[in-house]
Amino acid sequence: MKIVIKALFSGLIAILAMPVMANQLDELLQQVKAQQAKNQQVNQQRQADFEHDIAYWREQLAKAQAEHQVIKAQADALGAQFDQQEQTLSELEENLAVASDNLGEVFGVVRQVSNEVSQDFASSLITSQYPERAQFVNQLAQRKALPSLAELEQLWFLLLQDMTAAGKVAQYTSQVASPAGVSESQTVTSFGSFNLASNGAYLLRDQQTGGLAHVPVSGPAASTLADWDASNRAPQAFYFDPAKGELLTLLAKTPTLGERIQQGGVIGYCILAVLALGLIIALVRAVRLTKVSLLIHRQTKQGTANSNNPLGRIMAVYLAYQDRSTEVLELKLDEAVMRELPALERGNSILKILAAMAPMMGLLGTVTGMIGTFQSITVFGTSDPKLMAGGISMALITTVMGLVAALPLLLLHSILHGRANRLIILLEQQSIGLIAEQAEMQMAAQAKANVPQASQRAPQLQAG
Repeated sequence: MKIVIKALFSGLIAILAMPVMANQLDELLQQVKAQQAKNQQVNQQRQADFEHDIAYWREQLAKAQAEHQVIKAQADALGAQFDQQEQTLSELEENLAVASDNLGEVFGVVRQVSNEVSQDFASSLITSQYPERAQFVNQLAQRKALPSLAELEQLWFLLLQDMTAAGKVAQYTSQVASPAGVSESQTVTSFGSFNLASNGAYLLRDQQTGGLAHVPVSGPAASTLADWDASNRAPQAFYFDPAKGELLTLLAKTPTLGERIQQGGVIGYCILAVLALGLIIALVRAVRLTKVSLLIHRQTKQGTANSNNPLGRIMAVYLAYQDRSTEVLELKLDEAVMRELPALERGNSILKILAAMAPMMGLLGTVTGMIGTFQSITVFGTSDPKLMAGGISMALITTVMGLVAALPLLLLHSILHGRANRLIILLEQQSIGLIAEQAEMQMAAQAKANVPQASQRAPQLQAG
């Protein structure tokens, strides 16, 4: 309908626009008829086109309806499939939730084990032989995603590798820092997870840098590695460190005897000087008393007096005054014994004084060290114990040094004093023996002198 109206409207416009050339009505009528015939042809053509278009669009509508039916059937099938898959998805989500809970527990256990293993590997000496394992375990411990099956197998393999290496003595090449601080490649021997050694020295692994360094251990601990032979399968001695290097580190930090003496300070050196002086005096006295004892025992086997020993000089006095009375001889012999006493007791009092001085000097060092400690506390407080360690070390070391110096000096004084007393008693016994011998001789002489007088008196008594 719209097309017909449009055609009529167009014809009307054409008629109105056509110039009026003829003045007669017949001509106008003829023109109108011609124009109507022309418009009728146009309308017929347009109607034919319209009918053709209607047939085309009806055909397209039929195709669209057929496609709609097909698509609707597909939609129904897809809807049924969607419902089925939605139900399957719901079941899978439930299974996923259960599996996620289980995997969450597994993940938590893996992270916990990885953290513990990471800490163990950081302090383990075996890590120097397998340095790449520490990085893998650290990454696994810090990861927030679930580990793969290959990573779990790798973690299990590293744990098995660590347990196996802990019971073996192995050799490998690694960078080792020398005592001078120079890093060089050396052959390292690992004694399980307890000790590392290289070039006759124990090694320690730095947890921060991961490098190996020599542990400055001296004494018997260092001598155990001097004859170590890795090819020798026989049992060989070495220092076992269950703390994986910490005990060797503490042993290396243990002060030597010289460092202990230095901690004692000036008072410590004075105590050592007292000990040295006392030992020298004791040695001189011991040599002198031994020599005098040998000479006295030799003199007891001789009949003549020898002036190189106290007993010989006492015998010389006896020979010089044996014609005198017993009282005079006794006094002279006592005088001779008294002259020998200072030589035998010489140095005894000094040794006794030194033995008493040593602990007193140790006590002085204790007081001095505590004064220094309290001064450090006053200035710096108690935040850093190292500042107080010097004074406390001096206090304890000087006390020990004083006692250590006093004990041998007291023992030596007692021994030497006893030896001197035995020699003095021997001299006194010998002098008393000489006096007794002289008294017996005088009594015998007097008895012989009294016998003739008694024989002369007997006849007179008979006569009377």
